Amino acid sequence: MLIVVTSGSKGGTGKSTVALGLSAILSLRGFGHELFDYSCSLGVCTGVYYYLSDFVDGVNRLSRMVKVRQGLPPQDYSSLAIVDLPPMSIAQPEFVDLLGRSDVLVVVSSYEPDSVVSAERVLEAYPGSRVVKVCNRASMEGCGHYLKVTPESPFFVIGEPTNFRTFSELVNELGFRGEDKFERVGRQFVVNGVRAKLVARWDPYAIIGVEVSQKWYYALMPYTKPIEELVTMARSLIGPFYLNRLGFADNALTKLFRVVRR
Repeated sequence: MLIVVTSGSKGGTGKSTVALGLSAILSLRGFGHELFDYSCSLGVCTGVYYYLSDFVDGVNRLSRMVKVRQGLPPQDYSSLAIVDLPPMSIAQPEFVDLLGRSDVLVVVSSYEPDSVVSAERVLEAYPGSRVVKVCNRASMEGCGHYLKVTPESPFFVIGEPTNFRTFSELVNELGFRGEDKFERVGRQFVVNGVRAKLVARWDPYAIIGVEVSQKWYYALMPYTKPIEELVTMARSLIGPFYLNRLGFADNALTKLFRVVRR
């Protein structure tokens, strides 16, 4: 099955965040899959390959559930894949061809008018019937799934409990229901003066908590590096300036566990 994540010709809507979120929940439920980043074929990688960056080699070497690829799945591809597309228009033949091959189209829209218009054009060109709409930051008509925060730090966005629930519901709609296969850890420690938690882990991901200004915030990232490196990265993502700019509220650990169990 090919699950194609796009927003048409509009960039910055959260496509890569959605692709990574789908991957996290699919692996949580034991569904092996591949992540394809088509932007790498067009020049500099700007999608999931870019965000995973130094994690790619570790994921491909250590994970039994997830493989990260550049380009598009071959024409005869028959396994489960998530394809993260760069901004593309229906004037591009390769985009139209991929739409014709897609089993599921996940269309991500932001609140900007040109994002809405671009998404509508893609929907008009898609010959299939399985369409899932995701809205970023603003719920709109026809959107069944809503992301709470912007995609500037995808690992942080996915770790936010409300978004984690959104990705779980999205995977349910796609038909990949199943038992969540995670190890609850809940271990606390200190890294370079930063209080941290290893909340839960599964192949190849982990939920890392860090304390910022006496509140706990969470990131979901591949667990292919030493925990100290993950904590340092999470702390750099979740800084007071970033949180204040988002107007981010307190994240309770109990909320996160409640979502993971669902």
